[in-house]
Amino acid sequence: MEKMYVNHLPCITWKWLKMNGVESSDLPVSASRITADVPSGWTVSDDTAAQGSDIAANSNAEIEKALFADKIVTGLGPDMDRLIKEADVPVLRLTASADEPLVIENIYKDGDSKLSAVEITIPDGVDAVVTEKFISEDVCSDGNAVCGFQTRLIIGKNASVKLDQVQKLAKNVVFYNDIGTFNAENGRFELVEVILAGGSTYFGSRSNLAGRESSLDIEMAYLVKGKEALDSNIAAFQRGKRTDAQIRVNGVLKDEAKKLTKATIDFKTGSTDSVGSETEDVLMMSDNVVNRTVPLILCTEESVEGVHGATLGRPSEEIMTYMMSRGLDKNQIYDIMEKARLDAAAAKIHDEQTRREIAEYLHPGEETE
Repeated sequence: MEKMYVNHLPCITWKWLKMNGVESSDLPVSASRITADVPSGWTVSDDTAAQGSDIAANSNAEIEKALFADKIVTGLGPDMDRLIKEADVPVLRLTASADEPLVIENIYKDGDSKLSAVEITIPDGVDAVVTEKFISEDVCSDGNAVCGFQTRLIIGKNASVKLDQVQKLAKNVVFYNDIGTFNAENGRFELVEVILAGGSTYFGSRSNLAGRESSLDIEMAYLVKGKEALDSNIAAFQRGKRTDAQIRVNGVLKDEAKKLTKATIDFKTGSTDSVGSETEDVLMMSDNVVNRTVPLILCTEESVEGVHGATLGRPSEEIMTYMMSRGLDKNQIYDIMEKARLDAAAAKIHDEQTRREIAEYLHPGEETE
């Protein structure tokens, strides 16, 4: 597979805007087996190869047909499945157990081309907590790393999973982070996504809210600086009655960073009395950043309620004047404001050690709890 098309917008717009999707030739091609300390209460299946996908990556009609057939189509899209299959990636398949959190730590180094995948089944009535960390060396050499990780979640009836992801990668890392869920009746998916650093990041999350009263709650915070780039695609496919999708994104852009966020609430016929909300708040710390935001609501059902919006800009003159009157300079004010956004999201992460690591990264030399 020479190229991969990812993050296809669920409703395409003008091609010249270059927001419908991304074609990339920087691909992770080395299969990597996940190593994790799996809690004793969890069930581990033998690693098996991915099945791949026969869906066209840029066909919303085929993607929708697959979702109505109760399949998982991930946020990055079908080409990620194909890449995993072609690279013969062993998929670690787990069945979750309540009250026993799972932590998966992935460490990347210069020259890596790692591609990994995990599929987690949350049985009926089980509440699971999963933490995934993506980390690379702080000091980069001339070598680049191109890596990817896919998480598939099958959420049973009256079950829930709280997935926390933290990314702290070096500036020479190209990273593909792919998530897909299937939610049965009253199946709840909660995601806290904290992106602290990384060269070029492609992030995708798609939830198939098939069951009645199934739900999605995403809290995402990012810091994109230097010449880093972030391309993200978050989609809620709401099929069941009384489904609920909440998407909140807060980010900071600095220096010459580039960012594209696509967030879609998609109410399908039959999703009566469903609700959805998507918001993004972007703080731009430089005149040289590039920010693109696509808040999108699609609807073929009448009895639903959807809200979307985006706020972007620099700190107001009133705030700057007030804080400067308290003895802070411009750089100190910017530093406080950007870290406050990341701290707010990090505080919702369930794993104490991970929260401590984020605090140490954002506030070096300060005492952390």
